[in-house]
Amino acid sequence: MIQKFRNSILLSAIGDSLGWITEFEKSPHDLKKKYGVSHIEDFVEWEKFVGGRFNGYLDKINKGSYSDDTQLLLAVARSIKANGSIDNRYFSKIELPTWLSYARGAGRTIKNAAKKIGRKSAAWNNNFFKFKAGKTTIDYRESGANGAAMRILPIVLANHNDFDLIKEYIFSNSIITHGHPRAIVGAILYGFAIDKMLNQNVEEFSYETYLTELGKQIKLEFNPDFVDNEKYEVWLNTWNNDSNQDFLSLYEETVQESLNALRNIYKFIRDEKDTKDSLIEFGCYNPVTKGSGISTVIGGIYLAVKYYKDPSEAILKAVNSIGTDSDSIAAFTGGLIGSLYESEIIPPKWKEVQDSDYLYNVAENLYNIWDQGILTNPSPDIEALSNSLNQIKSDQYQEKEKINFDPLGKGVITNIDRQKTLTKGKYNLIIDVHFENGQSCKFSKLLDIKENSHIENYSWS
Repeated sequence: MIQKFRNSILLSAIGDSLGWITEFEKSPHDLKKKYGVSHIEDFVEWEKFVGGRFNGYLDKINKGSYSDDTQLLLAVARSIKANGSIDNRYFSKIELPTWLSYARGAGRTIKNAAKKIGRKSAAWNNNFFKFKAGKTTIDYRESGANGAAMRILPIVLANHNDFDLIKEYIFSNSIITHGHPRAIVGAILYGFAIDKMLNQNVEEFSYETYLTELGKQIKLEFNPDFVDNEKYEVWLNTWNNDSNQDFLSLYEETVQESLNALRNIYKFIRDEKDTKDSLIEFGCYNPVTKGSGISTVIGGIYLAVKYYKDPSEAILKAVNSIGTDSDSIAAFTGGLIGSLYESEIIPPKWKEVQDSDYLYNVAENLYNIWDQGILTNPSPDIEALSNSLNQIKSDQYQEKEKINFDPLGKGVITNIDRQKTLTKGKYNLIIDVHFENGQSCKFSKLLDIKENSHIENYSWS
């Protein structure tokens, strides 16, 4: 079973890494122009401009680098206790706000949720907020994207075979950032699919049996009866009081939507429907629904089940579905198909994914939580006196310098880059760090050149 845990975590990160490359492309022609290939199969170095036109910088992305999907998965993994429970207070008040300092590829909903949870009045079960997207105001209750589903794999692994706990832990973690049932049910659906897949034997696997098992009791299994608990009472009342819809009614409708989609997976595979046409039917190519918590998870289930005999092909089908939320679908596909195989299935060329050793350690820690109820990864060593990256106020850092960042612990600066912005007198300080726990992160801070006069003669990028 431990190899299933390793495969699931590693292939989720690998899918994220490969799919991040294609997520913003428009066609195979664009891939060919940039990378010399029209079909991504390997990790490549690439670049992406981030941070806005006037104050942004060019993010130079190394081969195998993963995005926010894996970053937040790891943040959740660090929030799980020895008994498998999720410490939502720690995740929401420590991991999530500090993640903003090193976030890569994140969407607007999850970033706004991470900012809003920093309010003193906000809590894991009370983070209602609104934010502007152009001229549109988006309410937390309308947030139905896959930012919850992409991070919950560790919860399932640590609590395998106890779906009642898995369901509640996923619900409680999801509502920190997303309020629409489409995000919450999508996360629970992914958790349900992983939990069932872990019990499958690849030699005897049948898509008919697996999908039937997922669908036959989904309404009963997904029933959120735990919301009667007082820790959800205020959240549920607040949700309903400022909405013209009832949350539980909308939740039930979304569960039915998921069931209908599972039936379509069965039908499309049985009828040998074209893969792209199937993903179109699931809403994976529609700009309105391509990042939905339901459509992306359904896309991942579909690809993992259809191509279960060839894990690499399953992931690459997601990666090269240009026009979809390819990194998340590939991560879901990888997490699912990895949990099916008890043997080593990761191609050598993909073992160079960012922080592979740390990912293995996280998988083994989750296995030990599930198997023995013990934490084998100790908390990071935080030294209050060491140079900190939690509050970057000036350009005071040097390469090879030892630093500290709560909650990741001690690390070493491996590279420093500085890039001027279009805003006169401003520049971005970009710091790469490798931490003792095995994770590597990129931090950036917009600074004033005059306030850091010692770098005025710097050879700018």
